[in-house]
Amino acid sequence: MNLKQCAPQLIAFVISISIAQQSYAIEIIVNESVNLSKISYQQLKSIYLGQQSHWPSGNLIKLYKLPSTHQTHQLFVKNTLGLYPYQFNRRWQKLVFSGFAAKPNEAFTEQELAKVVANTPGAIGYIENKITMKGVRYVELFDE
Repeated sequence: MNLKQCAPQLIAFVISISIAQQSYAIEIIVNESVNLSKISYQQLKSIYLGQQSHWPSGNLIKLYKLPSTHQTHQLFVKNTLGLYPYQFNRRWQKLVFSGFAAKPNEAFTEQELAKVVANTPGAIGYIENKITMKGVRYVELFDE
């Protein structure tokens, strides 16, 4: 098979990968009281693994997450934090049991998570698809 014959299949393959990657984009949201437009992957990981509990301004971070069985949660933990969901859960069980942290707040749907983030000063969360909601600010992720 020569390159001319393979080209259409190769293009279709590249397009399918591109579409698949786009459908798994996770959006980081914060309450509008949080003065933040960008956040590094490392800082986000520190927040979601219980290592950072306050914003640079000194205000307490209110952590929100989706249920462990939710597909967006699983994608967030695996692709953004670099852990498997069971590792994330185990870490938080240890932190809570040892008294080092309080369990993250949980919302059952992405819409509910966005609402509680919008209504909770200092809150942070994640959703798969952008929605327009008063009180929510989207934060850009960047590599350090």
